[in-house]
Amino acid sequence: MKRRLSILALSLAVVMSLTACGGNSNSGDTSGSTTSAADSSTSAESSTGSAATGFDFAKYKVDYTQATDASKSPKVALDRKDSLVIGVSDTTGIFSVMFGDNSYDWYMCYTMFDFNIDPDFDGKAIPAATDFKISDDGLKYTFTIKDGVKFWDGNPATAKDLEFAYYLLSDPKYDGPNDITKAYIKGLDAYKNGSATTIEGIKVVDDKTLEITCDKASGAAIFNLQVPLMEKSHYAPDFKKGDIAKVKEKLSTPMGTGQYKFVEYKAGQELKLEANENYFKGAPKIKNLIFSITPEGQELQRVMAGETDIDMATVSPDNMKAAKDAGFIDIMRFPTNGFGYVSFNEADPKFSDVRVRQALMYALNRKAVVEKVYGEYANVVNIPESNVSWAYDDEGCNTYDFDLDKAGQLLDEAGWTLNGDGKREKDGKVFTIKFSCMPQNAVTDIMVPVMKDDYAKIGIDVTIENLDWPTLQEKSSKKQLEAFFMAAGLTPDPDSSMANVFKSKGPQNYNNYNNPKIDELYDKGLAELTVEARKPIYKEIYKILNNDLPFLYIYQRSDMWVANARIQGYETSSFREFFYNIYKCEVK
Repeated sequence: MKRRLSILALSLAVVMSLTACGGNSNSGDTSGSTTSAADSSTSAESSTGSAATGFDFAKYKVDYTQATDASKSPKVALDRKDSLVIGVSDTTGIFSVMFGDNSYDWYMCYTMFDFNIDPDFDGKAIPAATDFKISDDGLKYTFTIKDGVKFWDGNPATAKDLEFAYYLLSDPKYDGPNDITKAYIKGLDAYKNGSATTIEGIKVVDDKTLEITCDKASGAAIFNLQVPLMEKSHYAPDFKKGDIAKVKEKLSTPMGTGQYKFVEYKAGQELKLEANENYFKGAPKIKNLIFSITPEGQELQRVMAGETDIDMATVSPDNMKAAKDAGFIDIMRFPTNGFGYVSFNEADPKFSDVRVRQALMYALNRKAVVEKVYGEYANVVNIPESNVSWAYDDEGCNTYDFDLDKAGQLLDEAGWTLNGDGKREKDGKVFTIKFSCMPQNAVTDIMVPVMKDDYAKIGIDVTIENLDWPTLQEKSSKKQLEAFFMAAGLTPDPDSSMANVFKSKGPQNYNNYNNPKIDELYDKGLAELTVEARKPIYKEIYKILNNDLPFLYIYQRSDMWVANARIQGYETSSFREFFYNIYKCEVK
């Protein structure tokens, strides 16, 4: 569906970002990857995990290090006999992947909602709460809700609920981050932009079956058709075209079919959930699930103190050693399907010149930043794609090695020359950058001083604006920031990952980037059905984005999840977070 935003560089779900994370069952194998220092294989001190959990971590390039002495777990953790506490950065409290746009909220949604389609551990599309069939011509998709799928209130999920989700995404007033138009549903344009009151290509066949007919086939269609099961009678029983506001009123009181049921949300503190005893895959083995808001930089410390059971810690040599030395912590590390970046608002004239953006790329010592933050567990990147993707190809791309002289030359060419005070100036205006970021963040705590120092050497001063996560996310999505650091979590498909970001009218184009050639190529890549036909198209896209630099691409790192060994049963990979199968976890 789309990419997801995070301050660490996640995993924006399935879409994109659903990040928040798709491959088509007709489009070939999507599990290919390119190895790098950030995706090392299982080490001698690690195990596949088969004996401990039954899940083959090594098969999916997950470096699993098993705890050596679970008895060292703090008493406060051992005393939690029926609860699993997950540390998570601050959340906006929007419990819907339809309207939320960041990984932290989505983590919670994955436990509360089921989807018609999920990504498998290797990135392929698989049936979730529905079975699905695709016609030979790729124009008809039939979704049949599986037996036993019920909402928390006891009502069975029906095709009408599935239909409701598609009508939400197709509504003229829908203002979320998804773009359902890329699925090419027949009659959607007449509904969204015309006077039609129904969508011709959406048909309820019976209580459990929904049929989608498309005008044309596309390689990413299966994930562009991914939707959560939302109970229509809860969100908007009499939903009509234009009733989006009514639905939004219920986003903080969700109603899903998922593994865990909503109990209570305290903004800035925690979300409490309880096991759905009627979950169609089987009742969760742990009764209570708590998402506990954890300050940036304290993820590992809270797990070590027993305050939380699992969290994503910053991957670094020091944190790896500390987690291993603790004895009671399991470590799961794998290549992030995402990347970290700096964004500049191109509506600001000083950033609209590509030579300026290239100068800023040359003048930032990205390699020094990445090595200091992540050590061997990350790489500098030069395109907006993860090396676990079948679409990854940076051959022939500029590496923008640190070069202050080259940066100065480009600024001179762009008309930003040094004045008598040694500052860059053009038409009487001095070049300054207001950079927005979260305080006490592992990346920006290192990168900001380097950026300020490097840019000062070419005559540009940087001022810092510290924002909390909800404010940073909101302001960036409203295009109210001049420059900021963020990270993107990607989906298994390159279109559903980033087309919404880089297309000129994309719903996640938050920096006003506009290149008609990119629009054309993304449309071309979407129309092809096989990986072989699509690969050269995305290679061309990445070469252009490498030159245009709508973002300054900083790094791809490893995800590092640290977990108290008292909890067993995690299943995870670069494409499928453990939240999807959390019902399998149990207290040992």
